[in-house]
Amino acid sequence: MVRLACALTVVLTTAFAPACNNPPPVDPAEQAAQMKKDLANAAARVNDEKWEEANGMLTRVLEAEPGNPEALALQAKVRLFGDKDVPKALELVDRAIATKGDVPDYHATRALALQKSGKDAEAAASWGKAAQLDPDNGNYGLHQGQALRRAKQFEQAEAVFREVIKNDEAVKFVYSELGDALREQGKLDEALTAYAKGMIKYQGDKTAHAGAAQVYEAKGDTQKAIDEWSTYIRMDCCSDFSNNVAKKRIAELQQGRAG
Repeated sequence: MVRLACALTVVLTTAFAPACNNPPPVDPAEQAAQMKKDLANAAARVNDEKWEEANGMLTRVLEAEPGNPEALALQAKVRLFGDKDVPKALELVDRAIATKGDVPDYHATRALALQKSGKDAEAAASWGKAAQLDPDNGNYGLHQGQALRRAKQFEQAEAVFREVIKNDEAVKFVYSELGDALREQGKLDEALTAYAKGMIKYQGDKTAHAGAAQVYEAKGDTQKAIDEWSTYIRMDCCSDFSNNVAKKRIAELQQGRAG
């Protein structure tokens, strides 16, 4: 009836016609349900790395609610991994955190963006915040320690790795990471102990053998260093690290011993 009235009015006069092109009022409950659906679907697309599909859904949500923290954080991942636009990703995730700062994943996303910017010390702080919010997730602590090690804050990295082990030693590769932090500080015997635990805990942890090889080199034990590098190569014959580091180190050590 309303549409008919509008049509008749347009026919009779255009000067005083009512605005008949206005969209019908939005049902708040229906809109909320659609946004919830879009967010769930977008999160699934992000997990599947279907960035363009996720972007369309998130754009709809943010048009309706520009400050939605979940949409902002998901869109940050799209910009970070899909578009490789690190500054935009940081802007989006910072807005999400400003609205809702108690979500560990938001801080983890921020940490990843900072890492891609080469800001490892700042990334470590964000990983630390994520770990603080979710202390049961040892992977946050692992990433924090790795970022600290890249920032050459080896003592702090050691402390973080030890805390991870204390809370959840099942976190994969944490012993090897601890060994690396100790080796960088010249704590060679402690590093060997950490690597040995890593070898026992995770028999596929080739990095523990690479770390042990470097410790034995530092100790001047050429044969043990060669043995550990050889074990690494048997576990990973053809990677760049195997070809460009491990095999070269064996050749250099053998040459040095022969000379």
